[in-house]
Amino acid sequence: MMTVLILVGSIGFSQEKHEPRHKRENRVELTAEQRNDLRLKQMTLKLDLTAAQQKEMAKIIADQETRRAEAMSKMKEARDKKTKPTADEVYAMKSKRLDAQIENRAKMKKILNEEQFAKWEKMDSHRKAQFRKGMHDRPKKGPEPQD
Repeated sequence: MMTVLILVGSIGFSQEKHEPRHKRENRVELTAEQRNDLRLKQMTLKLDLTAAQQKEMAKIIADQETRRAEAMSKMKEARDKKTKPTADEVYAMKSKRLDAQIENRAKMKKILNEEQFAKWEKMDSHRKAQFRKGMHDRPKKGPEPQD
């Protein structure tokens, strides 16, 4: 009886869960314009943006999407070439990303009122925490097993 319980229990725990990767593969890719539009609408709902604020926010979102697309293509290119960035390249990328975040924060502060800005900061920190949590839960890529 004990052997059966151990066997059933070990089989249940040995099953790996690859659900997130599977969901990602079946996901439909939206165009940049569609993503921008949806993001603007979400922000409008959550922050109660005025028409003037929506116009300014649309510009910021489009700029962010352009930067994101450039970064993704560079990462894909490096991954395809199987090259690792040097320490100086990593520093330059991180510095550029932080500069963009500082610039984005300043723009948001100009566009939003104090209450909206406080809500936006809370949303942004929550989004970053969710991203970190997701990165932490991802399966680790290790060296390939030797036969």
